[in-house]
Amino acid sequence: MPRPRIVKETKRAVEEREPPNAPLLTPHEWLSQDSVKAFEDTLGSGRPFNLYISEKAERKIRLHAIKEAPRRLEVMGFLLGEVSSWKGVTYALVRDVGTTGLKSSSSKVRFDPEALPKLFHELDGSGFDYILVGWYHSHPGHTCFLSRTDLETQRTMFRERYHTALVIDPINRDIKVFRLARDGYEEVSFAVFADKGTDAKKRPRRRKLKVTPVTST
Repeated sequence: MPRPRIVKETKRAVEEREPPNAPLLTPHEWLSQDSVKAFEDTLGSGRPFNLYISEKAERKIRLHAIKEAPRRLEVMGFLLGEVSSWKGVTYALVRDVGTTGLKSSSSKVRFDPEALPKLFHELDGSGFDYILVGWYHSHPGHTCFLSRTDLETQRTMFRERYHTALVIDPINRDIKVFRLARDGYEEVSFAVFADKGTDAKKRPRRRKLKVTPVTST
């Protein structure tokens, strides 16, 4: 698949910023008992969660997965947000997601190469100065984990400590978030936050995505 070539890069320092506070946070309704316990432990500790997902982004991910669940087709997309630090702990916050046409089956998914211009247009129209903090994809009926292919994708494209992979199973109503750990991966805690009261923290959009397609040789 042709890949975009990055022609310009801007380094952004990780800012000290308080994450959404407890009254705005809820556990996802599809969390397992173990994941609910991890949520409660993190909330009670006062430490930041590894990942915060806005209600808007969570709804888009869930509805995307549910839409293709009857045909047992996987879906995927990017997590758009920002990375901040609070009390020495780095965390990522997802404000929105980006996706496009897909080539998918019950066990594989990828972006349709013909639909990449639409994806770039959607990313550029996000309305805020985002970074890619990870990706999401579904495992319809297969529970939530990272397959060998998923793990390779994570290692290749999402190597940073703040990068996460959100996996959702719309058939079994399960959802988990993972990141790289040693030679494999580990589950991390996350919270859904209410969009109300957080709009003021959005960064104004100051750039446009510039890509040069690379043709196969």
